[in-house]
Amino acid sequence: MPDHPSSQHSRTSKESLLDRAIDKFKPQPAAPPHPHAPDVDRSAWHESVEQTHVVPDLTVRDVGLSIFGETKSLHDRAGSSEHIGSARQKIAHAMINDAELSQRTGKNRNVVHPPLEITDAERSNPQVRAAYESSLRAARKAYLSGHDPTNGATHFNVRPTPRRSPFEGGISDQHPVRSL
Repeated sequence: MPDHPSSQHSRTSKESLLDRAIDKFKPQPAAPPHPHAPDVDRSAWHESVEQTHVVPDLTVRDVGLSIFGETKSLHDRAGSSEHIGSARQKIAHAMINDAELSQRTGKNRNVVHPPLEITDAERSNPQVRAAYESSLRAARKAYLSGHDPTNGATHFNVRPTPRRSPFEGGISDQHPVRSL
C-alpha cells in the first residue's frame, strides 16, 4: 500500500525538525568578515565646502586664506591655553559672524588680512604648509559647525599682549604680530 501524501509530508517535517535540532549543536562557521570601506578622496568634498559662499563675495576658502594671512607666523607653544588650530577656528567664526552681520545691516566688514594663497616656496616649508592647511580646515569646520564658541564675536585680537584699546593707527606700526 502506497504511503499517503500527508504521511510523507509529516516524515519530511520530522526530519527537518531533527536536522534543525542537531544543527544547534554542530559547530557553525563564523560570519564572514566585514569588508573594509574603500579609501575616500576627501579633497573634492573639501573643495566643494570651500567654494560655498558665506555671504556674497566671500567664500569659505577666502575666510581660510585670510586666516592664513593673519596667523601663518604663529604656532603652538608649550603651556599655551589652547592649540593654534582651535584659535584659528575661533577667528574663522568671528570673521563669518562679522560677514553675516555686515550683510544684514549693510555696514562694512571689519578689515582683515586679504586672502593669501600659499606660494610654491612656502609649500616646501612644513611649518608654513601646516599653517595653511590648518587655516583652511578651521574655516571649513567653523562654517559647518552648529556651535559658535565665540558667542557671536565679530572681532579678534592677535596682538602679542591682551589689550582692550581700540586699533588706532597702523596695526603693524603699533602692534606688530611676531612669531613666538
